[in-house]
Amino acid sequence: MKFLRAFLLLSAFLFCPANFAPAQNADFPGVQKAMSPGAFEQAGLSKLSPEERARLDEFIRGYVAVTSEKAATAAVDDAVKNRKVKEPEIIESRLVGKFTGYTGRTRFALENGQVWAQAQQDSRSFPPLDSPPVLIVQTGLGGHRMYILGGGNLRVGKVR
Repeated sequence: MKFLRAFLLLSAFLFCPANFAPAQNADFPGVQKAMSPGAFEQAGLSKLSPEERARLDEFIRGYVAVTSEKAATAAVDDAVKNRKVKEPEIIESRLVGKFTGYTGRTRFALENGQVWAQAQQDSRSFPPLDSPPVLIVQTGLGGHRMYILGGGNLRVGKVR
């Protein structure tokens, strides 16, 4: 099952258009459904238009998703550091900021707080991409390969 997921994720990165968007957090039903009617009214949220409530719901979904990802990454990193578990075979995140390519010595900061560096001396330029999604897959020989949506793939090593 793990290999099927990895294959599907890699296929999405290699064959999907660059307008790929992260999945929405469907677990949050919206602020109006999450709160009691009294608490919703007391918070003044009934004054918001449906469009304003939808924007607030999307903000909360995004905030919770990022916070949850950071907490999960920190927990996995701590468990790996304390040798309780092996490092995950697949890491999903986004590059921080604009990506235009790599030079042979490029370091990649991820939204999950990790930093990875090139493990090969290739240089390549790409049209600028803002915070593209990445997958880092552990290879069979203990190395890692980073797949950047719209930006190719290369061997990398974890810095932190």
